[in-house]
Amino acid sequence: YFVHRGESRECQRQLWLDETGTGGEIGDLTVRCECGAHRSMYESTQYKDGVLGKCRGDRPWLGAYSREECAEVSRLLIRTATNAYFPQVISTLSLPNRGTEAERAVGPHYNLLQNFTVAAQIETLRQVPDVGRDLAAFTNEEVLAALAALRGGGADDRPVKLVELDAILSVPEGYWDDVPVDPNFHARRLPPHVWRSTGSSAGLESVVQLHRLRIVSALTGFTRFEAEIPDLNGEFETDVKRAAIALEPTWFPAIENRGEGVFLQLSAQAVKEWRERPAVKQRLETLTHGYDLWLQKRERQGVHPGAAYVLLHTLSHHVMQSLAVHAGYPASSIAERIYVDDERGRYGILLYTSSNDSDGTLGGLVAQAKQIEQRLGEALRGAALCSNDPICAQHVPDQHHEERWLHGASCHGCTLVAETSCEMRNDHLDRALVVPILGVDPRTAFFEQVP
Repeated sequence: YFVHRGESRECQRQLWLDETGTGGEIGDLTVRCECGAHRSMYESTQYKDGVLGKCRGDRPWLGAYSREECAEVSRLLIRTATNAYFPQVISTLSLPNRGTEAERAVGPHYNLLQNFTVAAQIETLRQVPDVGRDLAAFTNEEVLAALAALRGGGADDRPVKLVELDAILSVPEGYWDDVPVDPNFHARRLPPHVWRSTGSSAGLESVVQLHRLRIVSALTGFTRFEAEIPDLNGEFETDVKRAAIALEPTWFPAIENRGEGVFLQLSAQAVKEWRERPAVKQRLETLTHGYDLWLQKRERQGVHPGAAYVLLHTLSHHVMQSLAVHAGYPASSIAERIYVDDERGRYGILLYTSSNDSDGTLGGLVAQAKQIEQRLGEALRGAALCSNDPICAQHVPDQHHEERWLHGASCHGCTLVAETSCEMRNDHLDRALVVPILGVDPRTAFFEQVP
């Protein structure tokens, strides 16, 4: 059965695939029938014209009775193409649920108190010696509130990244305190005199060593053609429809890895002053314009992550490359989590590595926290000059012939890393917001002096 320019005809003859070029491109292929009809395979890529017909709604990975209604036109997808399958994986750090002081006091007696809902009942149980001793510092209302929190499992409706940020920033200060209290999460904030020696790390507020980490990653679905990019809080709330992995999922495949990490916090005041510069605002307008063109090209909606995220994301990539040279881990095994909390003025980068071994990793990355000033200096020097400059430095997102809408001054020669390491698939990067580069106003750089 052969379709040629809108006309269909029955044909029992053989079809031939003629290759007219040497580049292996789809435009060099022509489907030819012995009857004389022929069409270029390039026409199959024009899916908006409906040349491949409508989608039938088959979902074979869900079983025989999984067809759904679908009015979309079919699109050509090469079987070995990189956009055939984009897994949607949600990752989070396993954090200790310490709760409030009242919750910790009520916890040992929860089985006895769990059904109590009025203050009079709490007052009666205070006559029990152990209960009365542990609850003496709390009012009946505080005890009832703690019981309600424990009944809810300590649920927190905030974005997962903000909860992680709270846990990381609340760790105590410590030095050589690397014996884990909790095997899933053990972190200490380094005293400034340990890592700050020359003062070249202006803008860096604190450094946290995460000696023990437990990272849980769950597969929730997948997409084709376009990856569903998480938002700033690591949550998937975009307009790209996800393909479910089950008709009625009650569980998701997950894996836990154990490892270590280094957390860098930027000064909130320094970030605020930097964002208020006219040069930074003008650069952000350029990046936002490119993002809008990217949305228009894909007929999507979204909000640009902002200058602070691009700064942290780009800085993270360069520090990651510097750490990989000294930590003993390849750059592809180091991953990032970027934290932007504009409401409370908190900005940070977590660089971590993990393994599915029960003992985790060997400590080479966390040890670099003490030399973070040297690693930061190497990162900034590497960001200042690219092997592709001045072409890389002078790139702007709205250059239509390149269609790199989400990149400022960044390319494979300087900033881009393995996609397994990047939380944004190597998008939203710009060296000009980190350090002065060729041909760009130096006032856009957060680190105005390169050590």
